[in-house]
Amino acid sequence: MNRRRFLAVFTLAACMLESVGNRFRTALAAGKLRLTPSQTEGPFYPVEAIPLRENLILNAEAVNGSPMWLSGRVLNTEGEPQADCRVEIWQCDGAGIYHHPNQPGQARVDPYFAGFGAVVTDAEGRYRFYALYPVPYTGRPPHIHVKVWRGERELLTTQLYLRGQTGNEWWGRNRDELQMDPQPIASGSRDAGQDMAQMGAVFNFVV
Repeated sequence: MNRRRFLAVFTLAACMLESVGNRFRTALAAGKLRLTPSQTEGPFYPVEAIPLRENLILNAEAVNGSPMWLSGRVLNTEGEPQADCRVEIWQCDGAGIYHHPNQPGQARVDPYFAGFGAVVTDAEGRYRFYALYPVPYTGRPPHIHVKVWRGERELLTTQLYLRGQTGNEWWGRNRDELQMDPQPIASGSRDAGQDMAQMGAVFNFVV
């Protein structure tokens, strides 16, 4: 009887452990998304209020640089879309000059590039900007700065890099998770044929 009771208890424990293991594997498979890594704000966050505008290109034919669509979604760690989040971006122009009073060479900033803008995510957490394909800036790799807000609460400050061009700054941890991979815009897409942009990049932020 003792042996039978031991086997019964052992079998029950094994079944319970298997059940827990299955639930754990299911949770891993369903998976919580990893939070998007934060990075430094940098010295050229706009000093003026960032207006709501998805189009940073004021004249696609005259702008110094290559227009590029940047789009994606804002999600939580459960993969649920985050509506009504404010996404801000700012970047240097095609000559590496930011729209900022402390930027050397400010007098030469491209008048056909606004430099910064913001949008509010829709019900599916989507955002979209008509920006520039990023260029290197004083030794730094090409990048676009980003902030995500919910109301007055800052959820994320980070930077996006081109795939394979993330630099080696000491503070730039997790750069591999912040790579975007611009691709040619497919013919017939909602962006193709509307402007001079030939490339589009997609990046989802997890906050």
